Amino acid sequence: MINEVTISRLDELIGDYDTPFFNYLLYSYDLSLNDCEVIINDLKNDINSNRVTADNLVSTLEDYFKRKVADLEKESKLDYLTGLIDPEGDYYNRFLKRYELGENEISLIYSRIESRILEDNIDDFEIKRYLEYYFANSVRQVSYFRDLDMIVGRAYDTLSVRKAKRDYPILSDRDIVDIVLAIRERIIDAVEFKRGIKYEFFDQCMRKSEEKKAHAISNLEYFIEGSGDSFSHFVKSKGLSRQEGEMIVSDIRDEISRGMIQPDRIDSVFLTKRFNEYNERK
Repeated sequence: MINEVTISRLDELIGDYDTPFFNYLLYSYDLSLNDCEVIINDLKNDINSNRVTADNLVSTLEDYFKRKVADLEKESKLDYLTGLIDPEGDYYNRFLKRYELGENEISLIYSRIESRILEDNIDDFEIKRYLEYYFANSVRQVSYFRDLDMIVGRAYDTLSVRKAKRDYPILSDRDIVDIVLAIRERIIDAVEFKRGIKYEFFDQCMRKSEEKKAHAISNLEYFIEGSGDSFSHFVKSKGLSRQEGEMIVSDIRDEISRGMIQPDRIDSVFLTKRFNEYNERK
């Protein structure tokens, strides 16, 4: 009922898109009628879904218009950025081509500037400034990029990658890719790697491995300690003693410490399976 009243008030505010307040919004924010209709429908949907409580409907509606304007500005700036790094474009050929960067580096630079546009809505001047900054940094850091490419190869099947997977079996292929991307971002940010890229790669693999192990242990403790007496009842329901239950949990902890179990595998289904397997071996 409250939502219906709010939407009724909203309809009064905008009328048939001809009220003084709607005209104020339309001309103040320089939006098309179609954009305005989308904004108003979005607000109505949010009201109906209880995602917004419009105590001050005038202020809320204007906030939605401001957000739309900001979103359109960001879309325009992303298009502007795309044009600047277009290999066929004038700006690229005049100012960026001389750096001779590969597609991977250019794509990463785009992602870095894209995030600044989306988060901070930087202006066109800053977009160009960041482009030249990141391109120049990439050239200065070219030896780091070369070392990293040699470590991982094109298909992530080098001896170094195999060693990382062997030493840190909890790491997935996606983890390795994310680690490499994070190192590339730090290279573009002009970070100095005093111990070299190879050391940094294995250090980040170790850190990610320990992070995932800690997550796995946390998940295990949630199901064992966080559930209180229910875990004791669960052990008894399997016809096992408390000592046997603790032994099974200890085995799971040991496997986690060796990186043999992914954090997202540890849930009630996993524990039930492990206890059932123990019973079958008895």
